[in-house]
Amino acid sequence: MSRAARFLLWHLLGGAVAAVALVGVCALVELRLSLPLMIAGGLAAGAAVWLVRIETSRADGLDAPRLDLDVDYALPHGQDVRVRRLEDLIHGAQPSRRMTARGLARTLAEIAEERARDPQAPPLSPELQDLLDRAQRPDAEEGKIGSIDRRTLHRALRELVTPCE
Repeated sequence: MSRAARFLLWHLLGGAVAAVALVGVCALVELRLSLPLMIAGGLAAGAAVWLVRIETSRADGLDAPRLDLDVDYALPHGQDVRVRRLEDLIHGAQPSRRMTARGLARTLAEIAEERARDPQAPPLSPELQDLLDRAQRPDAEEGKIGSIDRRTLHRALRELVTPCE
């Protein structure tokens, strides 16, 4: 039997004994009390005293672990500030938002132009090159660039990042 259960048992027994003693003292002065009702009250009082006196176990510290603000753990290109800004703007690359899909594609084209300066950089995939070419055309052809989802953006960014970065 656990220690808490033994203490509960002692408190219940003490409450019942106190109730019986109270009924005995009242019988001496010719006051009649209901024994079952008094025993139930004694048991309830013993349980209440036990609840008040019980020591609750303390939990371990509730401090959350420190937040890791270093973004390079998730993605290999997460160290580049431009990449993080593009990932933030992907949500806005929808109509009537702060950045259109054409603007996002043009930003990717600027990154591709910077990457093209590296003589060891492999050529771009046909899909990405087609997207970048369509972004450079006049705005009259706005309908030809569909929305750029996060998967497409990540694929393009992985392709645009140079191995030395």
